[in-house]
Amino acid sequence: MTNLFIIILNFNNQKDIIPCLKSLIKVHPKINIIIVDNASTDNSLQSIISLKYKRLQIIKNQKNFGFPKAVNKSLKLSLKQGAQAVLLLNPDTLPSRGFLEPLLANPAEIVGSVLKFQRKGNWVYDFGGKVNFWTGRTSHYEFSNQESGARIQKKIDYVSGACMLIRRKVFEKIGFLNEKYFLFFEDPDFCLRTKKAGFKVVLEPKSVIIHNLSEGKKKPFYYFYHLFRSNLIFINIWVPFYRRPVTYLYLWLLGFKMLLNRI
Repeated sequence: MTNLFIIILNFNNQKDIIPCLKSLIKVHPKINIIIVDNASTDNSLQSIISLKYKRLQIIKNQKNFGFPKAVNKSLKLSLKQGAQAVLLLNPDTLPSRGFLEPLLANPAEIVGSVLKFQRKGNWVYDFGGKVNFWTGRTSHYEFSNQESGARIQKKIDYVSGACMLIRRKVFEKIGFLNEKYFLFFEDPDFCLRTKKAGFKVVLEPKSVIIHNLSEGKKKPFYYFYHLFRSNLIFINIWVPFYRRPVTYLYLWLLGFKMLLNRI
């Protein structure tokens, strides 16, 4: 197997990350794992350590650096230790046997998994994302079954960072995740940079992983703050300047709508 490192960011994710790690270690007992902890205040870090997995490394941050800056630390460590590929994995995923091999077999420089999650009691399959370069917004190709998603594989602009395999050559050419973002939009940004550099970004339909999204939970204000802020950063990088007046107006109207729905 390629010298692979799996990178998982932890921030007070005890409920999700322990089942994720146990499942991952069960199906791949000799895999290299790096956990980067953003100053968690729950018992998640202690629970991770108690697993006593020999191939597990932990980076302990003294504060919450957000996603890109924290993950970049682990990316640099993995490359220093000879990684030929890394897999970014969310702590709220549930790896099962057979999810990893198709990712490694696919020759593209970035390869994503189909994300399987529940919405209102029904299974939904996420086949990657697209970018609207007029509104600056991103969206996902979602289907009620796996077969329907196969036909849109060539249309995707990005794959989700919830389960994203990245080859070493990508980092060597374009660098790491953009640390201007704190949370949100770092994965479409990185995929667009990768494609701009001439590499391939694809979704591998043979790799499916469960993503345990929290449904119906009221989001805190900081969620909307970072969503709005990161969207603005994304717009300023990727939307052509002549389209930005329309894009800014759309974003402010969307932000106002989110605020009204939150009050």
